[in-house]
Amino acid sequence: MEIIVHQKLKWKFFYKIVFLFSLPIVANACKPEGLNNLCDLKSDDFVPTVILQTATASGSYHCGYKLVDVPPFGYRYTQFRFYLNFPVSILPEFETNSSYAIEGNLPSGLSFDQVTGEIKGTTLSVTAPTNVRITRNSPGFATVDLTLQVAEPSATFVYGQYGSLTCGAAYNIGSCSGSSNPNNQNLSSPTGVVTDSDGGVYIAGVNRIQYFPPNTNQSTFVYGQFGNFNCDIANNNQSCGGGGTSAGNLSSVRGITLDRENGLYATDLGNHRILYFPNSSNVPARIYGQTSYTTAITGLSDTAFNAPRAVALSPEGGLYVAEAFNIRIVYFPPGSTTATRVYGQVDFSTSVSNTSETRFTGPFGMAVDSKGGLYVADSPSHRVLYFPVGSTTATRVYGQSNFTTNTLSIASATALNNPTWIALDQSENLYVSDSGNNRVVVFPKSTQTAGHTAVAVFGQYNNLSCAVSNNVGGCTGGSVNPASLFAPSSITFNRQGQLYINDQNNHRILVF
Repeated sequence: MEIIVHQKLKWKFFYKIVFLFSLPIVANACKPEGLNNLCDLKSDDFVPTVILQTATASGSYHCGYKLVDVPPFGYRYTQFRFYLNFPVSILPEFETNSSYAIEGNLPSGLSFDQVTGEIKGTTLSVTAPTNVRITRNSPGFATVDLTLQVAEPSATFVYGQYGSLTCGAAYNIGSCSGSSNPNNQNLSSPTGVVTDSDGGVYIAGVNRIQYFPPNTNQSTFVYGQFGNFNCDIANNNQSCGGGGTSAGNLSSVRGITLDRENGLYATDLGNHRILYFPNSSNVPARIYGQTSYTTAITGLSDTAFNAPRAVALSPEGGLYVAEAFNIRIVYFPPGSTTATRVYGQVDFSTSVSNTSETRFTGPFGMAVDSKGGLYVADSPSHRVLYFPVGSTTATRVYGQSNFTTNTLSIASATALNNPTWIALDQSENLYVSDSGNNRVVVFPKSTQTAGHTAVAVFGQYNNLSCAVSNNVGGCTGGSVNPASLFAPSSITFNRQGQLYINDQNNHRILVF
């Protein structure tokens, strides 16, 4: 009994001491007093609970008391898919030098930094999905579980060719037979691809956009053709005949993207407008570039377009639009249809072509990094530019040795030939659809201004000096196969890190 009483007094003294040190991190109280109330300052359980909450939470509240601000802990994704012999750099979403530990085995070639929490290296072997647990010990205690996988850079799934990875027929109607008859399983010169948060896939092509549920190559929803999967005509008049512009039709659809609610932005190039469709609706709720759904007027201003062909979203939900004939990119704040920023021109009423860090000759696809920086494929200048967040002056150039050259060179690790679309993987490595070289090249994450060198390639059997269409190995052009490409265009990644490549002239979308 004496020992028990002594221990109680000892713990009460300890709680009082800790409580005195905890006072600066709390505010006011909440529930009625009582020894069984964890929110009561007089309760023996109050201070231990505060200590536990402080160690495990970030900016959290206990009984109305504001706790010490502890940086959140987590990575942008919980599932990561890497490709063999590709660079990897995975950092916590909120970068803080700390004390980290890892449980489990990383794929061969990767290492873990216990100070930054970074997983980095170059993958050396194919690895089945592997689970690891990462612990942050300070500031604050927290854990996160990740799944890592390393795959071959060869396609395992295809859209548009009835499941065949060796067929490249337009409007395939089965048995690799091309036709002029669209249906819900075929494609013809697809132009855009994007995946939603549930694993569904949207594919744009000619005058329609099809939605494919997860893990199936048959679409169940179509935009631009009034629900008719057997029609792919410009400005459909609801009877699969050409007509005037309306809210329900499309003309030469190009780039597409999705917001966080899976709302769809569609680039309707032929009608000089961008349409926004709420999730699961084929009726647009917003229009950019036109004053009504029945007009298709070109213009050069902060509210008008001339042949828009690509869209991208900023982290806060603002919209970037790349225009072919106005030779610019315009930015719209969230919810606004009036642009507030222009890239490539000095103002909203100018349209000049040039090669520099502030001009374009033909902006195409775009990608936005986690910090809000903007990558742009300037196709006729055979380069990709990077603009820091909020700036209209580029600070990096890929494909050229400086900002004023636009040289077309033979295929190499440093040269590009009419790049069209770009994407960032989970490590924020830059993937460039190098259409003129029939390949997709990978540049590692970097902050250097110029002199970027690609380290990996899709479509050319790891040969960065080859540019043949439908390479069958040995830099020999031949037949369509799971690793070949023919004028690739749009590219994207799903949340699990799988790469989707629009193999445009093979009339298919490949999943790697």
